[in-house]
Amino acid sequence: MRVERTWKVPEGWGGKKAEKEALKQAAIFRYETDSRPLSGSTVGGYHTLVSTILAQAEKEMLIPYNPAAKATPPKVDEHDPNYFQPEEIAQIWEALENEPIKWKTMVHLFLVAGCRRGEVLGLKWSKVDWENKQIYIDCNLLYRKDLGIYEDTPKTKGSVRYIRLPDQTMELLAEYRKWYKEEKFRWGDKWEDNDYLFPRENGAPMFPGYVCNWLTEFSKRHGLSHINPHAFRHTQASILFFNGIDSVSISHRLGHAHVSTTTDIYSHVIKEAEERISDCVADVILRPAKTKLRVVGD
Repeated sequence: MRVERTWKVPEGWGGKKAEKEALKQAAIFRYETDSRPLSGSTVGGYHTLVSTILAQAEKEMLIPYNPAAKATPPKVDEHDPNYFQPEEIAQIWEALENEPIKWKTMVHLFLVAGCRRGEVLGLKWSKVDWENKQIYIDCNLLYRKDLGIYEDTPKTKGSVRYIRLPDQTMELLAEYRKWYKEEKFRWGDKWEDNDYLFPRENGAPMFPGYVCNWLTEFSKRHGLSHINPHAFRHTQASILFFNGIDSVSISHRLGHAHVSTTTDIYSHVIKEAEERISDCVADVILRPAKTKLRVVGD
């Protein structure tokens, strides 16, 4: 059961006035209760935090033992990551041809780079290596109610990485950069120069949630299935696994801290990829003897 109290102070009541009047808390605040149940993932996160704190207290001999270590957190429901099928990717590419170049470039980058939403929004022009055809991921643009939009380091140490990009992507980036400079010139001194590839129309940092909103409207306009930024990341991983790329390389490209994270998240994809490999082996190696194989070098 979730019980979350929100204290709301009536208009005109400041802290000093309340203290001066020595009023009871109940007379100043109005309580609101949210009884919606917390998810297993949220409870598990709270348990991890509390357990970490108490473990340190036990280590410093402030408490005899860590009681949280004896608790059993709820089981977290695991969901297979959703990814696009080849025909869906083709539909997205076709639909993007009719969209503004900023959004066309952003979605293109989501698809070919497999970055997290905050990594794409935090990407700056200074981190585009034109000569080596790669981008450097070292910034994560996030939003928190109490902080607003802010920069942070990527999710894990392994998330700081270079990502090589195809020639087509570099060409699109160059085309987009030309449009970007024209917009910057058009705004003049009203432009907020933050160097982000994908800012708001005046150069200010883009609100991360706006990307999801745009993708939702984009999918509705073109009659596509619901699209969220992380689905592109899952699609990238799936394509690489199905094409026989090793887990270590995929883990590095996705920016996971450990290869085990990659294999755990995409275990069902790996299994399906292995089944396809098995079918391929049977088709090529165990095909009828009358079919002659051409050996390279003969």
